[in-house]
Amino acid sequence: MTEEYIYKQPQRNRLSYFIELMEMLNAHSRPKNWLELLPGKCHLLYCTGRQIGLTLRQPSARVLIGDVYLTINRASKLNTSISFTSDIGFTVMNGRDWPHDKSGITGKLEVNSVFRLTSGRRLYLKEEKTSEKLSFGQPNNQDSLAQKLSAKKWRKLVPYKEFPSSLPVAKLVSADIEVTMSLGDNLNQNDVTPSSIVQEIRVQVPPEMFDLSRVVCGTYVDSRLLVLRGVNGSALLFTRSMC
Repeated sequence: MTEEYIYKQPQRNRLSYFIELMEMLNAHSRPKNWLELLPGKCHLLYCTGRQIGLTLRQPSARVLIGDVYLTINRASKLNTSISFTSDIGFTVMNGRDWPHDKSGITGKLEVNSVFRLTSGRRLYLKEEKTSEKLSFGQPNNQDSLAQKLSAKKWRKLVPYKEFPSSLPVAKLVSADIEVTMSLGDNLNQNDVTPSSIVQEIRVQVPPEMFDLSRVVCGTYVDSRLLVLRGVNGSALLFTRSMC
């Protein structure tokens, strides 16, 4: 499903405010902190970008996405290189229509890449007044967030009197990526091929989880939550996994 089928505009705005607030209150902005806190296994909870799911489409491969994890390991304490592994679980269902029985052939798509972590800043570009007239009434998330942060209940928590023009981030520079896919059984459908399965996964999963080189920076990290930003500005919200 596209995101707007699941979350209406007010809900999406609240999630956007929440992520932006986390980024402003990030207490671990130095690369040294990120190198210590990043390693671990994280479960993808939400992405502010839009993905197309099962609705209004008849894809050649009926693929049901399961859990999506990001595993981060530090190769050595002597350098700033970090390995990212994206694990995407899925099920290829039998038949051309979407059956009530969601059983089928299980599989996993794995994407690996090595990142170099450095310090950086995320710039917030202010829109000109002329562009506001062309927004067709759509709210500006940064302006709305600035108004919320000026309220009395936030003044003691937020160390900014106005929305900052930039914030410190952990800049991530990716090397080559490697993609592998495994299936639990042989495909018994003539019109379903491994390439069609990969294509359907790419449609439903956030592009940053399939192409890790699209992840450009980390904006929030602690022992429970992680926020990464893609090259198009989308935010990916993760929670730590115990499994």
